Amino acid sequence: MTSALLYLRLTSLANLVMHRIRRLKQPKYVMGTVAAIAYFYFFVGRRFGQAMASSGPMMPATMSTFATMGICILLTVVGLLRLGFAWASPTATPGFRFSEAEIAFLFPAPIPRKTLIHYRLLSAQLAILFTSVLIAVVFNRSGFMGSNRVMRALGWWVILATFDLHLNGTNLLLHRLKETSPRYVMWRVLVVGGIILYAGAILWSVCSLVGNLATFADMSSGSMDRATDALAREPLFHWLTLPLSILFGPYAATSARGFAVAMVPALLLLVINYRWVLNTEARFEEGSIAIAEKRAAAKAAAQRGEIPRLSTAKQKERSGPFPLAPTGLPEVAFLWKNLLSMRSSVFSRRAFFILFGIVGGLSMSFGPMLARHSVSPNADVIRHMVVIMCAIVSGYTVFLGPQLARQDLRSDLPNADLLKTYPMEGWKLALGELLAPTVLLSVILWCAILISAILVDSSGEIEWLTTGVRLTFIVCLGFAAPLLCLIQLIVPNSIMVLFPSWYQSSRSRSAGIEMFGQRLIFGFVQMFFALTVVLPAVGFAALVFFCSKWLIGISPAVVLATLAIVPMLGGEVAVGLWFLGDRFEKFDLTAESR
Repeated sequence: MTSALLYLRLTSLANLVMHRIRRLKQPKYVMGTVAAIAYFYFFVGRRFGQAMASSGPMMPATMSTFATMGICILLTVVGLLRLGFAWASPTATPGFRFSEAEIAFLFPAPIPRKTLIHYRLLSAQLAILFTSVLIAVVFNRSGFMGSNRVMRALGWWVILATFDLHLNGTNLLLHRLKETSPRYVMWRVLVVGGIILYAGAILWSVCSLVGNLATFADMSSGSMDRATDALAREPLFHWLTLPLSILFGPYAATSARGFAVAMVPALLLLVINYRWVLNTEARFEEGSIAIAEKRAAAKAAAQRGEIPRLSTAKQKERSGPFPLAPTGLPEVAFLWKNLLSMRSSVFSRRAFFILFGIVGGLSMSFGPMLARHSVSPNADVIRHMVVIMCAIVSGYTVFLGPQLARQDLRSDLPNADLLKTYPMEGWKLALGELLAPTVLLSVILWCAILISAILVDSSGEIEWLTTGVRLTFIVCLGFAAPLLCLIQLIVPNSIMVLFPSWYQSSRSRSAGIEMFGQRLIFGFVQMFFALTVVLPAVGFAALVFFCSKWLIGISPAVVLATLAIVPMLGGEVAVGLWFLGDRFEKFDLTAESR
């Protein structure tokens, strides 16, 4: 039976490769492949060759050792946090990643439980090995971590495969304890406490050497060698980190002999975890089905432009973003609908935690600098950094925001036939669909403009930058921002109705070099139209401003420049909406997708 499943896996892999090759007959996949190959050649391949040619002597052994130690410490922290979370908040039912077809055909078949686990675990190693090779090539391409990338790739494979097996074994063990042990909660508390004590003991053993390491603060090669030796000679640190040393041994090896010696206990540790997962008597079928359902739901959400939900709990009914009158403009109804759809993705708890994590990480990173500059005459540096960050956010919002805020015609593509039955003109329907992402992107731009206007020269050193001038800039830029966002959203929606089959394939979660190339093409097209729209308008506004400010003053010149470009942007919006609406009225998804 194992040989039959192995044949199934190899045949499926061969069929996948042949399917990718056969669909190169279609122009969209050929162009995507060409674009991806060109990207990797010009942005990865050539730089790789230049880095190898100009790398010169290798990094000193001590610096390479410290870099390896830093990576291992980071992986250890992440691993301990993930294991602690698995024990503190276990999954309801453990499972493995089977596809829907594998569940439908293999689960009802007379196949032993261990054989199914063998099949799934061995299948997962292909993806882990590919990831390891990719990491070794991308992050070690200039010889930073050693010249032998084969050893690095195999070292990454040992680390990732062992952790994946240990996490699967932990989930199965927890489910087994939940079913059989009356002290299930106590076991969880003890293990989480043990993980905390283990991490604390390692930290204490390292902190006990702070006095010795402080004498090596010059970071010279000899001092770092002595610091490394001091850590290695510490008995408590050695025994506490012995399992981690075994796991990271192949990755940290610098010679073929050292790699071969370190690989033996590492593979033994891998086999132990494999046998543990294989022999843990716990039901995994229900959990595997639940995982498959989550993956299918995540794929469908990605195709609709939404962020996949983390939990399967039924969502509570919530009120709309604002009261919707029974009669009124139909565009407002589309705005209400799409804002309600955004609530599950943009305004979700997950998005809040991500934003909180980003703000927390930036606060921790810039905290010492903020404290140092808050009482110094260089406090303006902080304000300048905030203004620069606002400019970066504004640029990303204009150029990449339309690719992320997708609650418009792109998310309603499966409902195109229903939308065409509405008694509305095409341009009105297009405007209504684009209103919600326009409002979201405009609010982000308004916040960035307001913060920048407040922080720029807050000390009043620039004489002409008065409060009136600031208010003028805020109002004029805020008035032009929605038009610019609306133009940027018209571009991907127009591409969608012009090339629906291309667009659908590029938005799928399918992997492959041709899919990567298609996404590159759409990204470059979006960038090209963004520059085509922004640069002439900005150039014309700058020309009007500098030609008139000497005659009528700064604030009137800003208003005049805004009044000069608003008709340009408004005309582009009108033409874009007319084209999008006309093309959507003639749009037939079934005919275009053939």
